[in-house]
Amino acid sequence: MSEQPSVEIQHQPPFRWRFLAPSYWGVWLAVGLAASLAFLPRRLRDALGAGLGRLAPRLAKRGYRNALVNLTLCFPDWSEQKKERVILTMYQRAAQVLLSYATLLVRSPDYLERRVRLVGEEHLLPLLEAGKPVILMVPHSWAIEFPGVLLAKRGYPMTTMMNPNPNPLVDWLMCRVRSRYGGKLFARQDGIKQFLTAIREGHSAYYLPDQDHGMKKSEYVPFFATHKATLPGLGRMTESTGAVVVPMLASYDPTSGYFEGHIRPPMWDLPSGDRAYDARRMNEELEALISPCPEQYMWILQLLKSRPDGEISPYSAYDKAKKAKA
Repeated sequence: MSEQPSVEIQHQPPFRWRFLAPSYWGVWLAVGLAASLAFLPRRLRDALGAGLGRLAPRLAKRGYRNALVNLTLCFPDWSEQKKERVILTMYQRAAQVLLSYATLLVRSPDYLERRVRLVGEEHLLPLLEAGKPVILMVPHSWAIEFPGVLLAKRGYPMTTMMNPNPNPLVDWLMCRVRSRYGGKLFARQDGIKQFLTAIREGHSAYYLPDQDHGMKKSEYVPFFATHKATLPGLGRMTESTGAVVVPMLASYDPTSGYFEGHIRPPMWDLPSGDRAYDARRMNEELEALISPCPEQYMWILQLLKSRPDGEISPYSAYDKAKKAKA
């Protein structure tokens, strides 16, 4: 008996009438505020974001700690003043992007074309036009949604995996943003098979592989001036799908008002057949993307939590040292 093909299960949460219940009114209030900010003059919205960002280091203490530890290990030659400056600017970019997020849903497609641009598109568009499967290797930056939505708006089929938000209304809204121009969304807990199938079928993948997923799943390879538990899966994914990996960093420039996708040349050396090599090559590309604009990256993540046996987490070490000084 032949095996029945598996049924594709996309993450497409429906609107539910219970979203109108009082328990969700706070979310709707935030949505209304975000929608109004989307029509605010850009410079005024950016000024508001910069002001809010200046408050974040005092309010988001855990994120500040993570960023300080990450920058200290990755850039040991940086002065304390430079690290503080990068963290402050990072929070300002975060606030500016978050205040602009609703533009992806409520502003016109023409607005998207005017405010988002691709830098280095000659590395990507010929592949897309030729119908070549592409995996966009995109690190966690604040403006990460904008280039992907632009590509979908231009008619390139897109796919990505996501962690559903525990608030069902927020999850529905996020999916509305990400699938406004089509594409396929898959929940991470459903596995990677359907995601890979979508790539084989011609969807360009948005793949975010730079978080720490533990030592068992990872290779421990250099990352800037330290080492990082790094997923080696890009090589296996390219081998399975025949796709080309193209690195891209999403950023926001308040001077010009552009959201940008900075694209580097394809990683033609994948797959190599060597897990450690594949992982290190990914980190090399991350370094090349992040180094020119470190303030765009989400340094608030616990990127370096997993360490070799017997070595304490650097975030725990920071907390212990701070407590000892108190």
